[in-house]
Amino acid sequence: RQAMMKPVMTITPCQRDRRRRRTLLRSRLRKAAHFLIVSMLSFSSLVTCTTSNMPTTEALQLQAQQARRPSSAGASQLRNLLSDQHLSRQSTTEPSPPAIVLPGVHDALSSKIFAASGAQVLFLSGFGVSATKLGEPDAGILTLSEMESVARHVIGAVDKAAGTKATIPVIVDGDTGFGGPSNIRRTIRGLASAGAAAITIEDQVFPKRCTIAAGSGVRVVPREQSLERIKCALGARDEARDLNGNDVLIVARTDCRAALGLEEAIARCKAYEELGADVVYAENLQSKEEYVRLRSELRSDMPMMLAQVQQGSAKGASDNDDSVFDAQEIGDMGYSLALFGVTGLQSYVHALQQSAEGMLRPSASPAKSDGKGGGVLSGNDTELLCSFVTLKDIVGFPEVDDFESKYNVDL
Repeated sequence: RQAMMKPVMTITPCQRDRRRRRTLLRSRLRKAAHFLIVSMLSFSSLVTCTTSNMPTTEALQLQAQQARRPSSAGASQLRNLLSDQHLSRQSTTEPSPPAIVLPGVHDALSSKIFAASGAQVLFLSGFGVSATKLGEPDAGILTLSEMESVARHVIGAVDKAAGTKATIPVIVDGDTGFGGPSNIRRTIRGLASAGAAAITIEDQVFPKRCTIAAGSGVRVVPREQSLERIKCALGARDEARDLNGNDVLIVARTDCRAALGLEEAIARCKAYEELGADVVYAENLQSKEEYVRLRSELRSDMPMMLAQVQQGSAKGASDNDDSVFDAQEIGDMGYSLALFGVTGLQSYVHALQQSAEGMLRPSASPAKSDGKGGGVLSGNDTELLCSFVTLKDIVGFPEVDDFESKYNVDL
């Protein structure tokens, strides 16, 4: 029995010391592991709490977009100008102020020239953009993306031309809104983000045509549809302001006079006013009496625009077109804005035609006693030319040279 019993192990002091150290080490490892786990859990809670208060990716993207967008200074300035017009007309001791001349522009260069010449407001004409960008008529061919691209260039050029002076508002031709409700919404919000001070929306059938060119053949949507189109534009206006901070005015326009008569044009303008349009106008009325009648049917504080086309003196037309009203005559009728949408484009085309004829005339043509031709303008044709110094000034070489002189950057 004694042989079967296990021998008693004798633990030496050295072994006892090793066991104690192992026990202590295990205890320390357990504590370290516990501390690490608690620390990780605490950090995870902190990260969760912090990120829950952070903006989402969409919110950050929206903030970045808003930071890149232009301010609404143009809309604010246009409101101020229209308000001043109304207050001046209320004076009983002063004559009516002239309407604000609204020149039509078609690209960045024409905008810079008019801005530098003192224009208070500019109108980016769909007719002009279609003609100069595409070489096509104003017949619904121009797209929204093309119009928006030109608008961004125009507004940027005007801002540079204005410099430290007051902002020059740019009203952009929105045509019919380029389609249905979603298209109208995209038109308003896109042009507002480009910095447009105001956008016109009209009641023609899409695709539209120039009203003056179409005459009595102009096609318009029914009144109810035209009102829904303006409601949609006004809703998109409010979204642009409330969601993106892009203030913009809506100019409600009817082209129905030639096709449906004066009474229908008046009815549509009154309805646009009731809906909350910022500016109202009717295209292609037939006489001063009609313009006066229309103005009398709307509230006196409703800003209104009067648009005209000057026929020009080509092909035997009279040099003085007495049927075209000037800014004072338009102001006397109670209108705030006098739109001359294609006068600048007409001048541009005429100057290019004259230049082309003079340059392409054969050299030493006997038909011209003052010579040259063969690519060189001479005699009266030289009046078509600005100096090269003027050309450099207008496109902005002095400003670029001044900026680059401050930095010595070699590429």
